[in-house]
Amino acid sequence: MGCDQPGAAPAVERGMSSAMHEEHIAVPHGGGTVNLFYRSWGDADADRTAVCIHGISRNGSDFRWLAEDLASNGWKVVAFDMVGRGGSDWLDEPMGYTVPVYAGHMAHAMKALNLKNVDWIGTSMGGLLGLIMAAMGTSFRSIVLNDVGPFLAGNVVAGILEAVDVAPVFASVEQASSHMQERFAPFGPVTSEQWLELAQGNLRKAEDGSLRLHYDPAIVEPLKALEPADMDLWKLWDGLTMPTLVLRGGVSVVLDAATAQSMTERGPKATLVTEENITHPLWLADAGQIATVRQFLQR
Repeated sequence: MGCDQPGAAPAVERGMSSAMHEEHIAVPHGGGTVNLFYRSWGDADADRTAVCIHGISRNGSDFRWLAEDLASNGWKVVAFDMVGRGGSDWLDEPMGYTVPVYAGHMAHAMKALNLKNVDWIGTSMGGLLGLIMAAMGTSFRSIVLNDVGPFLAGNVVAGILEAVDVAPVFASVEQASSHMQERFAPFGPVTSEQWLELAQGNLRKAEDGSLRLHYDPAIVEPLKALEPADMDLWKLWDGLTMPTLVLRGGVSVVLDAATAQSMTERGPKATLVTEENITHPLWLADAGQIATVRQFLQR
C-alpha cells in the first residue's frame, strides 16, 4: 500500500502548456494499490504513444518540451511519476523502491490506459526500466535511452546513491535552480528560464514552508541494502531487437564511451548520438536534442 506525501503539496506552481492534462491511476501494490501521477499531451486516439520515464530522483515534468514537440507531430505522450516521486504516492515500505516493482506498476498502468504502439523514452533509471520491461516481453515499437546503458560500474552506482541520499533545503525556486546548475555542470543547452522550470517541477513545499526536492528520501534504501557491485545487464541487452537510440553526454560517467560503443555493436545495435561536453543526463530541453529524438522515432 502507498501513503500520501507527508506535508507536501503536489508541486510548486508552474506555468505549463494548456495541452497538458494531469491525472492519477491506481495500480496494484502488495495487498492494495498505489496511485501513479501522470501527465499527457496530444490526441488520445493518436496512432503512436510515447511513454516517458524520468531518472531516479526526478519526475515526469522534465519531459515537457519534448512532449509538446512530439504531441504536435502526431504522438500521444504520457509521462509518469514513479512511486515516491512528484505527484505519485510514497510507499509505506521503502524496500519496494526497486526497478522490478516499477516495472509491475508500469505494465498495469499501460494496459489499463490501453497504450499501444509505444515508443519508450527513458532517462537514466527510466531507461533501465524500459530495458528490463522489454526483456520481460513488453512490446515497444522503439526505445530511447537517455545516458544509460546495460552496464554501470560499482563506483558509479555508489555515486548515484551519494547524490540522491541528501535532503537540501531551499529558500526559493531560484536557489534550487542555481543548485541544479552547479550539480549538473557542464549542463549543455539549457536556458535560465528552463532551469527555473526544471527546478519548479521538482520541488515540494514542506510543512515549515521550505522547499525540498520532490521525492521520498527513502527511495535510496534498497540501494543502501546492497553490497557495492557492478550492474551488468548485457544478457538482457543482447536479447533486444527493436530500434534503439542511445543518447550520451560526452563527459558522462554514468554511460562511459566504451559501453556506449558496445551498445552499437551487439543486441539491437543501437544508433548512438553523443552530445559533446555534456554530463549526465541530457535534459531534452534543446531544439536540437528534441529533433534528434523525433527524427529517430519518425524513421
